[in-house]
Amino acid sequence: MLIREWIGNSQGHAWRLNHHIAEHIPFSFHFHPEYELTLTLGANGQRHIGSDVEQFSECDLALVAPNQPHSWQAPSRSDGQAIELQVVLFRLDWLVSLAEHGMPELRHLCQWLGQIRQGVIFSPSCTQYVAPRLAKLHELHGLRRLTALLDILAELEKDIAARFIAGEVTQIDPDRRLIKAMTHLQTHYLQPISLHELAQIANCSATTLKRLFAQQMQSSFSQELARLRIAHASNLLLTTDRGIDWIASQSGYPCISHFYQQFSERQGQTPSAFRRQAKQRNPSQLSTGISM
Repeated sequence: MLIREWIGNSQGHAWRLNHHIAEHIPFSFHFHPEYELTLTLGANGQRHIGSDVEQFSECDLALVAPNQPHSWQAPSRSDGQAIELQVVLFRLDWLVSLAEHGMPELRHLCQWLGQIRQGVIFSPSCTQYVAPRLAKLHELHGLRRLTALLDILAELEKDIAARFIAGEVTQIDPDRRLIKAMTHLQTHYLQPISLHELAQIANCSATTLKRLFAQQMQSSFSQELARLRIAHASNLLLTTDRGIDWIASQSGYPCISHFYQQFSERQGQTPSAFRRQAKQRNPSQLSTGISM
């Protein structure tokens, strides 16, 4: 299920720090209007950001752009040790306000953040350098925590080897009707749903909703529906040994040929090839028997 997260303030600023210790990371597609910087320690699994799906391991650092659906997923460790996550959520308008009112040094960082489309995967060298400071961020308080965060963001901007996830920039503050439509879509995308039904939920015409998708998300209802369903199917391919027919039906595709067509269009390969390639990269981390 995909949910919308509403992020409150932390330390008097428009940002929030979440520190998690967990046995495993469940697949939970969600989105929110903040940037999300996530450090994952001691896990091996899959990272979904927008249309991008990739294996990650041990020490992983990624930045998710506003309103981009995303999820991490990882099974429990074989040695019984816990998985640690450090998650920072912040708004660009907060940093812009700081830059305009006494901290002009932040202007270049704001410009860098503004060009991020779906997200950024940071290089192993940058991740190893930043991880110790980010992992200790929750132990700091007040001004020390804030200055440490700004220092970390400044270091990330310097990572010339970072991988930028391609895609269209999503408007940070979308129309409330679009938010209502997307919230419903991302909760019910595994069920039969139409643009007209979504328009009724959003209290607008289908024509208006179609325009909002195009203008504010540079996308369409059908593209967003396919993105959510294929992300769900990709996770099932990576975490179960179930057949393609079963995965298609569990991902909202009663027609197997339609599933093959949309999966190949979005992932650039067939479901079987996607699973086979993933097993070749990380044979010990797939087919965990998790059923969703």
